[in-house]
Amino acid sequence: MPSFIDRALNSIYRIGRYYAWWVVVVMALIAAGCTYYILDIPMRSSFLALLPRNDPLIQEYTDNQDVLSQTNYVAVLLRVEPSAYASDPSIQAAWTEVSEREARLAENPEMSAAEQSRLELLRDDLYAFRERLLIDAADEISAAFAKEPEFTEVTYTLSMSLDIPDQYLFLFTLSPERLASIGGSVDLAREAVEGQYVVQVPPGVDDLAGAYVLVRDSIVGLLDTDFSSAGVASELALARSMLAEFALLNDATLTVLDSVDRFPDVTVAVSSLSEIFTPTVEGVSHEAVAMLSDDASHLLMTLKPRYPSAHGTEYCDLVTELSQTTLDGFDLESRGLSYGLTGNYVYNSSTIAVIYDDMFLTTIISAVGVLAIFFIAFGSVYYSIIAVIPLLLSVLLTMAWAKLAMGGFNMVTTFLPALVLGMGIDYGIHMIARYAEERGKGKSLNHALRAAVIQKGKASLIAATTTALVFVGLLTAKSRALFEMGAISAVGIMAAFLVTIFLLPALITLSNYLFHSRHRLGTASRAFRLQPAFRLITGKARAVTAIVIVATFFVLFQAVRTEFEFTSTDLVPMESSQMVAAELAAEFGSSTNMTLGIGFTFYAETEQQLAEIVDALAGQELVLAVSSARDLLPVNLTDQQQLLKELDIPEFVSQLGLIDRSLESRDEAIALSEELIAQFSLVQLVTGIGGYPRIAEDTRHVQEQLFDVRRGLSEMNIGAVRSDIADLRSALVMLDENLEQLRDLPPVETLLRDILMGVPEQIRSSYMVADGRFVVQARVSEEAYNAENLSAFNDLAESISDDYFGMPLVAAKLEAYMKRDFTVSTLLALFLIVITLWRSTRNVRHALLAASPLVLGYIWMLGGMRMLDINFSFLSIMISPLLIGVGVDNGIHILHRYLEERENSPDGAIERAAAMTAVPIIVTSLTTILVFASLTFARTPGLRELGSTAILGLGFCLLFSLTFMIAALRVWADKRV
Repeated sequence: MPSFIDRALNSIYRIGRYYAWWVVVVMALIAAGCTYYILDIPMRSSFLALLPRNDPLIQEYTDNQDVLSQTNYVAVLLRVEPSAYASDPSIQAAWTEVSEREARLAENPEMSAAEQSRLELLRDDLYAFRERLLIDAADEISAAFAKEPEFTEVTYTLSMSLDIPDQYLFLFTLSPERLASIGGSVDLAREAVEGQYVVQVPPGVDDLAGAYVLVRDSIVGLLDTDFSSAGVASELALARSMLAEFALLNDATLTVLDSVDRFPDVTVAVSSLSEIFTPTVEGVSHEAVAMLSDDASHLLMTLKPRYPSAHGTEYCDLVTELSQTTLDGFDLESRGLSYGLTGNYVYNSSTIAVIYDDMFLTTIISAVGVLAIFFIAFGSVYYSIIAVIPLLLSVLLTMAWAKLAMGGFNMVTTFLPALVLGMGIDYGIHMIARYAEERGKGKSLNHALRAAVIQKGKASLIAATTTALVFVGLLTAKSRALFEMGAISAVGIMAAFLVTIFLLPALITLSNYLFHSRHRLGTASRAFRLQPAFRLITGKARAVTAIVIVATFFVLFQAVRTEFEFTSTDLVPMESSQMVAAELAAEFGSSTNMTLGIGFTFYAETEQQLAEIVDALAGQELVLAVSSARDLLPVNLTDQQQLLKELDIPEFVSQLGLIDRSLESRDEAIALSEELIAQFSLVQLVTGIGGYPRIAEDTRHVQEQLFDVRRGLSEMNIGAVRSDIADLRSALVMLDENLEQLRDLPPVETLLRDILMGVPEQIRSSYMVADGRFVVQARVSEEAYNAENLSAFNDLAESISDDYFGMPLVAAKLEAYMKRDFTVSTLLALFLIVITLWRSTRNVRHALLAASPLVLGYIWMLGGMRMLDINFSFLSIMISPLLIGVGVDNGIHILHRYLEERENSPDGAIERAAAMTAVPIIVTSLTTILVFASLTFARTPGLRELGSTAILGLGFCLLFSLTFMIAALRVWADKRV
């Protein structure tokens, strides 16, 4: 008695054969309904749509991303192109000369003062030219956008709060070179004031000569000492003390003598600090200034639309298109300018466009490729057309189901229509191949059609069921991306099978009725020519199986070393707004896009807490960079303010007076030093004879110092040095007066909120969220993702803040989910396939044989991934269940054809089965490989990696289907397979 499947397939054959018109009409109506339904199918571009749900850590990440993305703006980045210089011959000449000079400077850093001055002058001219060009264009563009009702605010300037003191505001007007010199000025002034040039003399002494007089008197007393008396010990102690103090005086004096030529530099440094901290700085204004990059090659403009980007994809498209249209209307290229767009609206719009483009591209490549491969293999336009018609309906049904069940596609599932094309064609190929084979033998339409539906329908049903069950297994995945892929693909594959098995017989029936004489009944058969090749394999069956098994054993060592790696950038399609955002960050020093992988994000309620977090992170080895609102300060004034406030300038001014008086009485000091040198000679003689070598050695040391002091004083230009001292004293007195104002200023960190409110939103949003909390981002090294380091760093994060979020923690959790989903989905897929194969064949050996190409192909795919240094990523892990579902199809079709051929004639059944199924298997495998090959053109890195991995796996499955399985059938044939 026929089985239930046989009876069901026979009924399907009769429906397609005798109710062909009804089938076609019903299918046409379904196609029309699906087409209308999917006209506005949603595309979800958010990475959040791919993450697991109901996990506290992932929910925390989602909440953080919501907070960090609350800002809504369009950023316009205007650029000056080299072509702009051609509009002015003098500017063109200046630009050419600067380029040549900078090229020479790169080769030879040495440059004369005159050349340096010339280069700076040319740079200033180019800066002014670019500034004027950009601001003129920004004025016009701003006026145009101001007339657009869709934009409520247009700005390209930086405004500073009136609460910011002029002393701080002045810093924003300084050039980068000038700002860089401030730290050096503070250090130089501090070194001078804190003692580098301080000479300590005894109380009551006004100059160096006076100090020498006291030493001379002490030496006279020392020479009168009776070194043979019993009480000489106290005298010797006093002598050693006097010599030590005199040595210190000489050291300080020599330091001053060696350093007086630096007094002008210290004067310049002190004067520059006075200029910065002058209570009223001329030229300082709170008026808005254009947001220009340091070299005025870029200008930043911000557009504020009426509604937030969450208003919907269509609104983001509207804002982006309106921005582009308005900017294109100015013909910026003719002015030597160009522009780039970024921001939430542009990112959302362009990402959706990328997803649509990728889906369209992969689907078109797959459709055209499938037709081409089919035609080349079978040489029939007629069969190619009727094979594609059910396929197109399958794609429509898949898309309709995706919209109904999942609300559309996400970044990962966009390639599923192409996947259904590549996999769904398999059923049509096998049915058409069998139908054409029967017709080529001269069989009637009914016989050929019934054989195709019954024989190939049964194998295709098993193949479709196993594939669909594998995708059903993905419903257990934690990852939303894998869950949606499983839900959509399972239905899509079964829809492709059902549409094919119902519609294909109807199409063949109608075409046979309408165009009987206009197409060939059979196809180009290659079975006869392929049989010798397979006889060669079966003739060496044991050798082939042994070689494959041994080689696989060695490949397995590489396969088990394949690793899992979560890389967030794999999940984000590359599009223009991201590159513009990176360019904006490079030019303006702001990371305007909060992206995955930056490390840890901390939130600070107050400026003090912000400073504590930044300081704690700055000393950590695992932290590569720290970004916070403090980056907006022109220079880090925190430490410098404190240092300047602690300087005891009056004391240093007093010391400069002592040095000046000493130089004024230089001749007297020189004469006294010569007298002291002679006296110390006597001290050396007396102490040496008296048996006190230590005092003699100390005496010799201070005598050598005096020689150096006398030489230094003699060679010095007293007039010039005293003039330098007078200038330095004046500068210090002025700085001390100005520091009185600095001491009354608030700490600069307390002004961060005022500073942030004056900068454009796309910069402010990187440093302060909408609720007023400061944002601190710490980019960590790859070592931080190590479990031990991650735990230690997390402990540190908890110790410095209770409001933080660590992307490495999420990465670790997602990697754990990846491994879990990989293991569960793979084991479940294998279990379902084994059960399905066993149920369909009722033979364990049959099931193992059918699955053998899959197992071998899977191992060799892992080995190939290891050799090519490809790890499993968040997207490529889906190849595991997918390959299991697809790769087993070849074995199923070969096995079923072998069993059929063996019933007809056991002799040569293996070779005939292999020859008859080889072309359909190759064609179906190539079409599926083509689908994944099309993913290599996608702009989402993870999809490209998925495509490369799938090509490896499917290619090896095809290879072992036509080699190892054929040989294994021969080896097992004698065992009543």
